[in-house]
Amino acid sequence: MIRPRLTLPVLLAASLTANCGGEAPSDQEPAAQSAGEEPAAAAAQPATPMTVEITSPADGATVDGPAVLVTLDVSGLEIVPAGEDRPRSGHHHLLVNVDLPPLDQPIPNVPGESIHMGAAQTEFELTDLSPGEYRVIALVGDFAHVPLSPLVVDAVRFTVRE
Repeated sequence: MIRPRLTLPVLLAASLTANCGGEAPSDQEPAAQSAGEEPAAAAAQPATPMTVEITSPADGATVDGPAVLVTLDVSGLEIVPAGEDRPRSGHHHLLVNVDLPPLDQPIPNVPGESIHMGAAQTEFELTDLSPGEYRVIALVGDFAHVPLSPLVVDAVRFTVRE
């Protein structure tokens, strides 16, 4: 059995802190504009939080191996190929049974542990998984592979059947 060094509560706390920031949208109507007045700056409306969700496999699932398809969904940002520098965009990385890397440096690309999805993919098939427990972290990086700030991350644990 693989024993992760970063506990799920710590990871989820980081995810919730990063993904639940900002203020709730106001139910009030915007103030009327005088003729010739410019609209309020974009900063007046809070940006939609950027989130990533591992939609498959489900957290806590027991799955058949040795291949497992990991699918991802995002909200509040656009998934683009690595190297494309656009506002509110990035690309996926999967971390398998390893901790988060330094958050101010490019995410490493280590076969089988830290998977770079630089072609704007939203799914990746993990192959050759032995029976046992796994933890997968989805981490969105910017055009240069540095984790987005605020952090856009999700994690699941699953078991591959014997």
